[in-house]
Parts: sequence; structure tokens; C-alpha cells
Amino acid sequence: MKNWQHSIELLSPAGSFEKMLFAFEYGADAVYAGAKSFSLREGAANFSLEELAKAVDIAHSRGKKFYLTSNVFFHNSHLKQFKDFLKELVPIPIDGLIVSDLGAITYIREKYPQIPIHVSTQANTTNSEAVRFYEKLGVFRIVLARELTLEEIKVIRDATSLELETFIHGAMCISYSGRCLLSNYFTNLSLYKKGEKIGNMKRLKTRDANLGDCAQSCRWEYYLVEATRKNDFIPIVEEDFGTAILSSKDLNLSAHIKELIDAGVNSFKIEGRMKSAYYAGNVSRVYRYAIDCALANQAPDLERLDELNKISHREYTTGFYLGENQALAAPKTNQYLRDYIFLGYVLEVLDKNSALVQAMNQIKPGSELEIVMPGFQDFVLKNYQLFKEEQAAQIIQPNEQFVLKWDGPEELVKYAILRRKI
Repeated sequence: MKNWQHSIELLSPAGSFEKMLFAFEYGADAVYAGAKSFSLREGAANFSLEELAKAVDIAHSRGKKFYLTSNVFFHNSHLKQFKDFLKELVPIPIDGLIVSDLGAITYIREKYPQIPIHVSTQANTTNSEAVRFYEKLGVFRIVLARELTLEEIKVIRDATSLELETFIHGAMCISYSGRCLLSNYFTNLSLYKKGEKIGNMKRLKTRDANLGDCAQSCRWEYYLVEATRKNDFIPIVEEDFGTAILSSKDLNLSAHIKELIDAGVNSFKIEGRMKSAYYAGNVSRVYRYAIDCALANQAPDLERLDELNKISHREYTTGFYLGENQALAAPKTNQYLRDYIFLGYVLEVLDKNSALVQAMNQIKPGSELEIVMPGFQDFVLKNYQLFKEEQAAQIIQPNEQFVLKWDGPEELVKYAILRRKI
């Protein structure tokens, strides 16, 4: 085995400034985020250069790291814009730039050797020779393909001293390492028929998944059509609801962190830049707990791991890591599983028994409010009132700010989450 430093990092998604703060508050060591271009998540809020500089300063002031994602597959038409972007990026001390395009990697290494390069999972690195190749290019970290088993990761670890990162939680793509053409195909203008209604999932442009604008075509429902009977749509029925044959389950490795550490993984990555602040916070705290247990050689409390069932998710799988090869098994429903509603979060603690809250969904007095706290200090708030403009409120609407007052010894903190069971 080559010499390597087995530092352990929990890496959480930051689709926005707000989600970055939640990730840090709930236990992440680092976050990954995108700029306004090149980040494979065009639908996320993402960061302007000014926001990026501020976010990196905040991360570093907390002893955390900030990685920027620029992992689209570049066409020549994008490269000039990307090179101009790099000139403006250089003064910002990001801790790593996540890239998949080999041409972009080569250009960055030659022009800006001071920028640590992380090879994206989109590059589908699955073997030791590929790792050696990237090592010769001077990259700092490899984000391994999700198609690897634990045994294959161990072999790669034996061959390199580079840092290894792998996904441990979140949505998975039906295509190999996320390289998908379905979205491009089904939203291509050349395929529209005269008079065809353009639905919510179609825009007046082609949505290329490899450029960050995936329409998630794999989540749609499909039919089988025989060539000479083009109007006879035969449903492919897996369950009563229909089919999700091109869709995949979500990844959940919370019970297998110790095995991944032993295999030589340095950074444990949570998918979800498009997900909510509640997702960023709650999933981060579960994996912070799971990693801490693994490092202490302690078995995790399954009740705490069960928090992952209290966020919006598809059915879970352990993917390819344990040799089950069930990562792409279609879920039994094409809907997300939701048992809890994210009601809001604390913007500011005003005093011992009141807090300013940002509402994310509708709240009515009398609803059972469950308070989610960093470190699993959760509780149910029973005796409370809602106030808007110093008047008692009978209903709080989404996106409103209100004052929450309560009687009792409970103490809230900034970024505490409010939720209720459906």
C-alpha cells in the first residue's frame, strides 16, 4: 500500500448559501457547490463570484473547506468562457476544483498549478491505471465512480496515495456515472411534433444532462410500442402504479461507514445540491454521527440512522459497494417517500422563550411541532404561539417570517429545524 494520510471528511452539498450554513451547523467538514455556470446543476441557486468569495471566507473562519464544482463536459464553445471564469476564480482560495473534462483538467494544471484538482465522479474512474494517469497529471483527489465495490476500492487504494472520495447518500443516475443522453434526446427541439404541447418539463431549448440541465427523463413513465402498431401503447407494469423501469433507488450507506473507512476512503460525499436546507442539515448530522461512531469503533444507534427515513427520499439501496449489484433496481413507487413536512427554521433566537422563524410550508397553531437540533437534541414543542407583527396569527404561509413563542424550559438554537409528521 502506498503512503497516504487517512484523514476523514464529511462532504455535504451546498446548492445555496443557506444550505452551506446548514451543512456546517449540522456537522459537515466541507461542502461542495457550483458557480452560476459549469456545475452540472443549472437548476440550483449556485454562487456568484462575490457570493463564492464570501462563502469561502465563512468556511475557512469555521475551519471548514469549500470545493467548487465545474464538472460539465466542455464543448469548444464553452472553453473561452470557462478560461475567463478561471481568471476571476484564481484570487478566491477554494480548497479544490471538481472537474471531469480531461481537456479542462490539463488546462488548469498547466495554467493554474496552485488550484487543487478533484477528478469528478463523472469521469467514471473505476481502475488503478486510470488513477495512476490522473496522479501523473498532478490531481489531488479522485471522486470514484459509484459503480465500484468495496473490494475494488481497496485495490485502488493500494495503488495510489491520492485522496479518495466516494458518494455515500442520495439520488443515483440510471446512466453510467451520470453520463446521460435521455434528457438531451427528449427535449431536443428537432423531436417536437407540430402542435405538441410543451409541458413543465420541457423548455424551449435542449436540456443536456452533461451540461447541468437534466430534465430527469429517467423518472418518467414509459410504454412499449410495436413498430407496426405505433398507436398501441403497451404499459410496462412493474407495480400497480405503473413503471419506473429507468429510475433508480437512492443510495444509503449509513450502516457501512466503518467498511468504507477500512477500504481507504478519505471523503464521504452526500448528494443533493437541489435538495432542501432540511435535507442538508438532517442528512449531514446523521452521517456526522455515523462517521464518529465508526472512528470510535462503536456501533451506531439505529434509531438515529432512521432519521434518513424522515427526509424526502426514494427507496434506499446500498448500490454496488457490497456486491449486491442492485443499485439500479427500480423503486416500487415513482413518488418520493415523505413522512414529515419541513415547516421552517430558526433565523434568530430572540430570548429564552422566543425565536424569529422562516416558514417553508404552512403552519397553523395546534400543529405538533418537532424541533430538530444539531447533535440530536430533538424535542416536541407543545405550548407555543405564532405571532406576525406582534399579533397572534391563525396561520403562517410559506416564505413568511414569524415569531415563535413558547412556555417551558426548551431552548432553540439558530438553524434549528421545525417539522411535523404527515
